[in-house]
Amino acid sequence: MKNVIKRAAAVLLVMAMLFTVQICAPFGGSAHAAVYAVWPTDPKYKNITTYFNPQRNVNDVSGYHNAIDIEAAGGSNIYAAYGGEVISADWKGAYGNMVIIYHEDLKVYTFYAHASQLNTSAGVKVKQGDIIAKVGSTGESSGNHLHFGICDTLLGGYPARTYYDPLSYFSYSDNSGNTTVTPPSTTAPGTTTPECSCTEDYAGTYTTKNVVTYLNIRSGHNTTSSIIGSIPANAVFTVTKGNGEWAHVEYNGVKGYASMAYMQLKEKAPEVESDMKIENTTVPEGELPKGKSFSVKGSITSNLPITKVYGGVYFRSGEATSQCVEAAPNTLKYDLSTYFDQNIRFSVLNEGEYTFKITAEDKSGKSYELISSEFYIAKDKTEPVEKIKGDLNSDDKLNVSDAVILQSYLLKNSESFTKEQYENSDMNGDGEVDVFDLIELKKAIVNATS
Repeated sequence: MKNVIKRAAAVLLVMAMLFTVQICAPFGGSAHAAVYAVWPTDPKYKNITTYFNPQRNVNDVSGYHNAIDIEAAGGSNIYAAYGGEVISADWKGAYGNMVIIYHEDLKVYTFYAHASQLNTSAGVKVKQGDIIAKVGSTGESSGNHLHFGICDTLLGGYPARTYYDPLSYFSYSDNSGNTTVTPPSTTAPGTTTPECSCTEDYAGTYTTKNVVTYLNIRSGHNTTSSIIGSIPANAVFTVTKGNGEWAHVEYNGVKGYASMAYMQLKEKAPEVESDMKIENTTVPEGELPKGKSFSVKGSITSNLPITKVYGGVYFRSGEATSQCVEAAPNTLKYDLSTYFDQNIRFSVLNEGEYTFKITAEDKSGKSYELISSEFYIAKDKTEPVEKIKGDLNSDDKLNVSDAVILQSYLLKNSESFTKEQYENSDMNGDGEVDVFDLIELKKAIVNATS
């Protein structure tokens, strides 16, 4: 009986331990063991130009970056970071050419956008490290790079939240599996952490406060991040951004983060004035033959992030045609030769008068009209021009001078007609030019001028 009781007690203890483990596990499934993946570009390309922004999971709009952008040469390889099944490999609007792979064991998708070439197709099972595409700048892109992201949902075939930061979700190696690839960490000196809520409101010149020895410069916004430098007591240093608790600091060539509890403002940074310009433009002016293509070019630069660029071809009345597009780059530079050039087609415009306009807005809300050029589409000169019957002097209208020319011809007071004039004088269409044609011509002139 005692043994039975002991066994029962042991079972209850095990169940209690299991229950405790379950309720103490992180809720939401966000925590997972380290997953090893292949760096999705050639290992030499590790410069990340734009980081993942976790605000995308709060508000799923394109203004918050849902992936990382890895700068790489056009035409270089894109690798499958992890093995799985290709869900799609096709054109996806602003993403350009994109490959989406589903990973059954992880229950997530990886996506690879802006490719110049697709080397796989839907339904294909790929292995980790397989070449699936080539780096490019298709879709809404400002240069050759790979837009690499992770999500657990697709909506209409497009990535949808929840999104994950590729730099923390995977641990990476090169495509041979031998050399560890260490991409720039989001907490590296001079970069921004994914959870960064810092703003330029705190920017300025600072000095230390209540510091006897030195103030640590860390690699992240917390005291557990590694120390990468120090600021001596009473030294003057620069803060570029902050949130009231932590600041992005620069001192003696070192960029990192420091606690704002130990610093005080000396001089607030002057506000950056809104300024924007465009260079190296090509604009349609004057006559543009019907059916002719035209390349849109122009490099926009701004002191503040460019939040919106829009425009295209408008009727002279100001109404937009179907050849107008809009982009939200959120960068200091934007090149019209990518997205705008690919999506505005001058060759489909009909005859008429138009205005080509490009307008941009920056973070301040200020709007700049960068291009405004008037042009018109001329009638296709290869099309036959319908000749007015009886127009003998080729002025595109009927008048008394045409009758005088025909009468002079009939009276033999003029030289012979050209073939075109003779055919145009046959008003009644009987194949002969005579006085009856002159009568018909006079009637036509009366009708045309009355």
